[in-house]
Amino acid sequence: MRRRSRPALALLAVGMALTGATRVPAQQGPWALTNARIETVSRGLIERGTIVIRDGLITAVGAAVTVPPDARVLDLSGRTVSPGLIDLISSAGLPAIPPSTTPGGAGQATSPSGLEPDNLVAELVRLSPSDARSLRGSGITAVLVARSRGLFRGQSALLPARDSATGTSAIRSPVAQHVGYQGVGGGVYPGSLLGVIATQRQMLFDAKRYGILIDRWRSSPRGLTRPEHDARLEALVPAARAQQPVFVDARNENEIRRAARLGREHGLKLTVVGATEGWRAVDALRGIGTVVSLDFPRATEVTGWRFRAGLNRTPGDSAAADREARKLIEGNAAALHQAGIRFALSSGGRPSELLTNVRKVVSAGLPVRVALEALTQRPAELAGVADALGTIEVGKIANLVVSTGPLLADSSRISAVFVDGEQFQVAGGEPASAAGTWSLTTNSPQGAMESTLTLLQDGTSLTGTLASDMMGSTPIRDGRITGRRISWVACCRA
Repeated sequence: MRRRSRPALALLAVGMALTGATRVPAQQGPWALTNARIETVSRGLIERGTIVIRDGLITAVGAAVTVPPDARVLDLSGRTVSPGLIDLISSAGLPAIPPSTTPGGAGQATSPSGLEPDNLVAELVRLSPSDARSLRGSGITAVLVARSRGLFRGQSALLPARDSATGTSAIRSPVAQHVGYQGVGGGVYPGSLLGVIATQRQMLFDAKRYGILIDRWRSSPRGLTRPEHDARLEALVPAARAQQPVFVDARNENEIRRAARLGREHGLKLTVVGATEGWRAVDALRGIGTVVSLDFPRATEVTGWRFRAGLNRTPGDSAAADREARKLIEGNAAALHQAGIRFALSSGGRPSELLTNVRKVVSAGLPVRVALEALTQRPAELAGVADALGTIEVGKIANLVVSTGPLLADSSRISAVFVDGEQFQVAGGEPASAAGTWSLTTNSPQGAMESTLTLLQDGTSLTGTLASDMMGSTPIRDGRITGRRISWVACCRA
């Protein structure tokens, strides 16, 4: 816009995505979430309190917290704030698993796919924006990513639920060595269950021996032959020495008992992941970490699961048998709780179904308090990040879920989440927060124009001013917020 000697009326209509502009430094300070019902998990319920967030961390929480003068205030009257959920079963953001390989020609020995304890997820993972939105839509603010198939699947990484998060932004990496019972296939040993079990046992024994040889050579190499480097065994040494957790994918009763025996035999720091038939192996789960997967069989899958589980006790009435099997599946978590087993809950790779299935296990008898703890504090403990995540306490990462009522109530919905202190709106929730001061760059025929936009928000309506050296300061009108996009019209003299 060209400045003239005589004022002339100009009309400026502008729209922008909230991700496309930046707040000026004065507005990059703390948040104050006021008048909220706060589920701290570790310190009980605060019926009406304030949470202050600064630099991605919780700096104050309580019923009588003073709001910092530089804070953006978000009034959460009638809303509940809970710790962000942590999902310990996911392969989101990983490339497809390559097909199994066979040994190469002379002089070429390749490792079959599935025998890769040296595989570091942090070097491979990247959450897509759609992955991240799906996680946040269910209140998941941190996700443990690992391969979903193979005998030794490699070492997992705990990522924040942020768009395009990679291993460099991991909260913790590596977290655990992941193990399963699927053969590598493709005619490659070990293709049978007996071969799988034998291979796992032998590799753990070999890793212990390899660690001893390496330590001996490093401490006093004179006169000793240097051990040949083996990346797979070297990666297994911490797990074999119980210095790194081992997460074993074990769903049915036989797998659970098999995993427990493996853990006892090798003294592993063991966590059973899946535990779909945990109620049938309570004795095996005592004293070890447990993650209960909630990827319940869908309607068309129940009969198949029932036959595999040996629950065919209602001849001639398949529908009744399926209903009985579903009751057992959904009652698994409650049965484990009643037996004194401490466990975490996970989506099982279906984040969009997590809260629906959690509500089913609550209806089946799991106390709401235990369910919330199993989605927050307990997975943080199993992932080794209990000092940083899982509860709402001063000093912890500001990963939070804002909901219209108690998070696990049937009628409640998630309106927003905070990940590392950054607010993300949830589709179908409340409008994004656009209030504050924004620094804008607008392209015009005369070049880039720098301006400052100050916004006040009431629901989806916006008011405020737009100011620049070229246009002066003028009020905006018809301000609207739609999802993560805002628009307005500004009239000014130029």
